[in-house]
Amino acid sequence: MIELAIIKVFPNSPTAIQDAVASANEGDVILVHKGIYHENVRIQSDKNNIRIVAKQKRRTVLDGRRVLLEAFILDGVAGVEIDGFKIKNYILSGIRIMNGKSHRILENEISEIRGIKGKVKPFGIIINQSVGNLLMRNKIKRIGSVKKGSGIQLSSSMGNWIVGNQLLNNSLCGIEVDLGFHNAIVGNRISGNKSEGITISESNNTLILENMLNHNSKNGVFARSTNNFIIDSKIKDNHGNGLIFTLNNNMAFNNEIKNNHQSGIAILSDFNDIQCNKVEKNKNNGLFIHAPHTANFVFENRFKSNKPQNIKDQGTNNNIVQNNRD
Repeated sequence: MIELAIIKVFPNSPTAIQDAVASANEGDVILVHKGIYHENVRIQSDKNNIRIVAKQKRRTVLDGRRVLLEAFILDGVAGVEIDGFKIKNYILSGIRIMNGKSHRILENEISEIRGIKGKVKPFGIIINQSVGNLLMRNKIKRIGSVKKGSGIQLSSSMGNWIVGNQLLNNSLCGIEVDLGFHNAIVGNRISGNKSEGITISESNNTLILENMLNHNSKNGVFARSTNNFIIDSKIKDNHGNGLIFTLNNNMAFNNEIKNNHQSGIAILSDFNDIQCNKVEKNKNNGLFIHAPHTANFVFENRFKSNKPQNIKDQGTNNNIVQNNRD
């Protein structure tokens, strides 16, 4: 039986963290002391279930100096934890997860990931073809330049949880979900991004719960997918719509949608449920159902002071029932 170890790392070698990974066994903890590290750390399939932890949160810095591609790459591995690092000045991403599962990415700060001009779109964290990962309490800001670069991307992945993160002032979106299923986005603050707060494309059964989405340059939430649920969120002061559905069978329930520069809720699809929302002071109607869309259910919402109308229905046979229109 192998005895589990705590491997201590200090910034006295250009490959200090990578060397610790090479020597680690399953279940070991790599405890990284404060200082600045210029590394690209790769964790591969023979290194399952290791923990890489900053001894002092965000005082342990990985700095790519604008020449290294990524701080951490988790490739074909399971159960890795990365906790408490400050990551900056890499080219492609702060943390990349590929073909893996059950990772925990906790309480990191990631910024200044710039990409390659005209060629590469950078991300703070990117998850590709992976299952069951937790991204929690990370702060991801200033990713990309000139409309290239988003805070988090989930691509062809399922069962991931994005919980309690801050996604601020990124050059494109706060969170992108593409070609995924059964993911949850819960309790995040998503603000000041230069495109959408959250965009969901061809990704069904996404839960978006208790998020704050404000001051994004386009829409708060743009859902181009089916069977997504936007619940108990505050969606305010976005320069586009608060929320837009372009495919069928989505739900918005008990959200506060206020002061958006376009519609509070824009519907360009059928069979959506809009229930118990508070929709106020939006600039291009509180709820705008576009032609020719049908069979949307609008029930027990409160609409107040939206311009020019609280509800504008250009579709046919939509059920608009028991709403309060002040």
